[in-house]
Amino acid sequence: MIICTCGSCRYIFNYPLVPQGCPDCGKGPVRIANKTEVKEYYRLQRILRDEIRRGLYPAVG
Repeated sequence: MIICTCGSCRYIFNYPLVPQGCPDCGKGPVRIANKTEVKEYYRLQRILRDEIRRGLYPAVG
């Protein structure tokens, strides 16, 4: 998986390949995330994992 960033809405996500459009806003360009964005992606994933563990969101899948 590749961590990508949308140039339009700044959504950071992982995807098997760099997509043509953003899965959040549908716009582009989408590019491979830089080092700062990768750190932010993993920080947000840790927060989400903690919130799921505490029961704030239902775990899906």
